[in-house]
Amino acid sequence: MQNMTKRGSVYYIRFIVPKERWQDVGRATEARNGIRKDIIKSLETKDYREALRRRADALEVVRQNTNTALLSHDLPPLHGDWKPSWSNSHRRLTEQALMARKALENADAHREPLYADDDPESGMMVGEDNSDRDCKAEIVRDTLSCIADEIGHHLPGKKGQKAAIEAYQRAHDIAFGNATPLSVLLDRWFPSLEGVVTQELIDRHHRAFSRLGAYLAGSIDLKTDKPEDYIRTISIEQIDKRTAGHFREWLEKLPAIGPRVVGFHLSTMNSFWKWAHDVGYAVYNPWEGSTRGLKKKIALASRERGEKRPYTDEELVTLFTQAKERLKHPKKWPWARVIHDMLRLAPLTGCRQNELASLTFARVIRPTHPEQLWRISVTEEVSKTRSSTREVPLHPIAQQVIVQRLAELPEGHSQDAMLFPECKPGGRDNKPGHYLSKRYATFLKSVMGEKPEIDFHSFRRCFATFFAIAEANGAQHCSELVLEHLIGHKPISLAHNTYAAKRFDWSVYDRAIMEMVEKGISDHLRSALKSQ
Repeated sequence: MQNMTKRGSVYYIRFIVPKERWQDVGRATEARNGIRKDIIKSLETKDYREALRRRADALEVVRQNTNTALLSHDLPPLHGDWKPSWSNSHRRLTEQALMARKALENADAHREPLYADDDPESGMMVGEDNSDRDCKAEIVRDTLSCIADEIGHHLPGKKGQKAAIEAYQRAHDIAFGNATPLSVLLDRWFPSLEGVVTQELIDRHHRAFSRLGAYLAGSIDLKTDKPEDYIRTISIEQIDKRTAGHFREWLEKLPAIGPRVVGFHLSTMNSFWKWAHDVGYAVYNPWEGSTRGLKKKIALASRERGEKRPYTDEELVTLFTQAKERLKHPKKWPWARVIHDMLRLAPLTGCRQNELASLTFARVIRPTHPEQLWRISVTEEVSKTRSSTREVPLHPIAQQVIVQRLAELPEGHSQDAMLFPECKPGGRDNKPGHYLSKRYATFLKSVMGEKPEIDFHSFRRCFATFFAIAEANGAQHCSELVLEHLIGHKPISLAHNTYAAKRFDWSVYDRAIMEMVEKGISDHLRSALKSQ
């Protein structure tokens, strides 16, 4: 069965990835081991003849989706009818225009007067000689015209002529100081983001500009395997309100992205143009208001997928049971121990996965008084936001996990010794939570099936829910403000975020954690937690 396979009684397509593209497709599709040799999708039928009828269309959809993913990572598409025809002519034209701009700025513009009979005293002045700048300007025009003609050859007839004229005019404006290509500004903007935002966000910005390049190239029938290079050749003056509107419409028609990703891309453009306006290169921001109406579409898409929510008590008990069962087979389930520990820590601390995965010996705070709880510190280098830096008390159930992990540290360990050495740093930002996120998602799916409404972050939702239930049941210390302090959120109320103390006495937080477990968690769930 060519490009088909059978699992159980259901038929699947098997899209074969060329060997030389395994790594590219693996990167674009975020394959677990970094490479992808094939892509298998269900044909949702048990009938062989029906599977054959569906095979061709299904393979084409997978090919298009794969090419879209590759395109978003600035990688060339796979084999197929779509072939690049743009080459690097636009980039060469822009680079030539920028070099010419510098040369013209430094050229001498003085013109010697011309006299009749070459006599400055008795002859009449009839004109001026060409200056050095005039001569260089003529050479620049000829050079740019030759390169622009190359662009015109990629398209037939009048389309080619129009493309060549437009490309020449853009390059002419750049060379003579009337326009600024985005390459000049992007080469300043991206370095300014380093160390300020995450690498993941910077990558997202690159994907946004890559898609803008793909849209603009496609709008004039140019096909490019490097759309981000193309957008760098476009001048910032070219992008107007109409372009912004059409780009949003184009994004919303792409099959592989939803309204949330559309919003991310438009937010990138808005941020960049605000910066460009601040540094004096953008007269106005054409992207202002471009996300209007997207919140409703995102909310609708979320409802269709399932609103994110906390785990139910039954789901938590099921997860505890499955994690404990897998501890018996460490070779088959090497991450079972980590996940088992996280299942007790996460819902009782409200910490994010990277905050827990990155825990070190130094970040465990032992009490000086026997009545105090142990605490873990969330420092600035691992916190998501400034408000996330905090210390969280450990309920005795959660403390058991930390005590056991500390006991397993090797002798002579440093202050930076990792409590969860299994969580090796990874991803673009080299975070310990990177692989935990992937392994937990696999575990969750194997236990619960496809449930997009729950994830690791649902433990934080559980923590907040436990607090609210405890307060409703009469807990004196489980207030909303205490919850915001413990979970690492900036209080919304002006009275709380401006006038109230940023931190209370630690006894308040200790009592809140104890009350949360006693009055906010059901007896059944509390028993399941204690039995782990």
